[in-house]
Amino acid sequence: MCLDISYKIDAVGDSLYDYLPNLQTDPQLTFDFSMAEHIQAHARSGSEVIYLNAEGLPYLTSMQWGLITRYMAMNPEAMKMYGNNMFNARAENILVKKSAWYPLRKNRCLLVASGIYEHRKIDGWKKKAPYFVHLADRKTLLIPSIYNFVEVPDPETGELTGTFALITRDANILMAQIHNDGPNKHRMPLFMQPGQAIQWLNNDMTDEQIKEFLGYEIPSAELETWPVYTIRSPNARPDGLGKSAPYAWPGLPELA
Repeated sequence: MCLDISYKIDAVGDSLYDYLPNLQTDPQLTFDFSMAEHIQAHARSGSEVIYLNAEGLPYLTSMQWGLITRYMAMNPEAMKMYGNNMFNARAENILVKKSAWYPLRKNRCLLVASGIYEHRKIDGWKKKAPYFVHLADRKTLLIPSIYNFVEVPDPETGELTGTFALITRDANILMAQIHNDGPNKHRMPLFMQPGQAIQWLNNDMTDEQIKEFLGYEIPSAELETWPVYTIRSPNARPDGLGKSAPYAWPGLPELA
C-alpha cells in the first residue's frame, strides 16, 4: 500500500508541458511546497493532480489524497469506518461492478510526483529499511488515479473538494523485494512512463481499454531505488541531507 510520496519541486527537471502542451493551471492552486519532499496519505494533504476540466483540457489543481464519497462526507461514522481504505484503489477492482471504484472509473486523473517511499523488511533487523523509488530516466512521475468531488458539509458555501486515490497493482520483481511485508505486501503504484500515463486522461477509453491499461507492469529496469534515512520520523538526518537523498545503512543486503 503506497502511503508516502515525494514531490520535490527543485528536483523536477522535465516539464509537464513536454507531455501536455495544452495544460491549464488552477489560478487558485495552493500547494504546500514545504511538504513537497514527503507527503503522507493519512495527513490528507493537498497534492498536485491533473484531470480533464469541463472544456476537455488537462487541468492542474490540488486535491486531497484519500477519496471521499458523498455518503462518507455526510456521515462521520462512515468516514471513520471507510476513510483509511480509500487512499489507494486496486487496479483489479476498478472494473468490478460491485466495487466502490466502478462508478468512478471515468473520473480519471494523474497524481504528479517525483517518487514514492516504501519500507523493506530485513531478516534480523528490528526496524524496516526505508527506500525511495522513482523512474530511472526521468524526474517527473505521473501516477494514474481516480478522483471524486464531494460537497463539504457546509450548506452556506456549497464548496466542492477534490479527493483522489492512486491506483496500485501487483508488484514487479524489484518492488516485491522492497514492499515485502504487511497486509498489503507485494503491491506498488501503477508505475509507467509519463508518455504512457497521459493516456489515462482519454475520455474515450472503453472498459476493455481500461482493463488493458490497468494490466501494465513496468519493467524493473525502468525504476531506480535507494535506501533513505527515514520516511515518517521527524528526526533529522545525521548528514543533514534531504529525506529522499540516499543513505548508506551498514549491513543492508543488496536487492537482487
